[in-house]
Amino acid sequence: MKIYFYLFSLFLFTACGGDKVSSDAELQALEASRIAQEAAYEGVTNAHDRIMPRMGEVTAAQRAIKERLEAGGLADDTEDLLEAAYEELEDAEDGMMEWMRNLKSLDELRETMNNDAIISYIRDENAEIAEVETAMTTSIANAKKIVGDHSGHNHGQGGHNH
Repeated sequence: MKIYFYLFSLFLFTACGGDKVSSDAELQALEASRIAQEAAYEGVTNAHDRIMPRMGEVTAAQRAIKERLEAGGLADDTEDLLEAAYEELEDAEDGMMEWMRNLKSLDELRETMNNDAIISYIRDENAEIAEVETAMTTSIANAKKIVGDHSGHNHGQGGHNH
């Protein structure tokens, strides 16, 4: 009978000890996952922080276009270009606002997703913010080009073809 008690105690001790090792390994894996999630999420927030100040450029470009349109006396093709550029800026701005509105916090993600799903979500968000950045950069450059290219259009500058 003592031998059974001894074997049972040994089994119980080994099982508990094994759980501790497993728990330590699980804790280390969990911590590594959390660190990876935080680093990936930081990439998303860094992209946001890099792009957000450009919203002022979008507003300034929209204002310049609006002033040109309100001044009137534009050729139809110039007016069409300015309106298209304004709309492109508006779309870029809307894209940024929508992206910010839909971005989930890391805490929200951790409440409902496992590590693989979180990393996948963050990758998708990185791709989306890259698209927003491209749209914003392109629309600002296009607006500046159009406003600059057509700034003297109706002032009788000879030798200038638009």
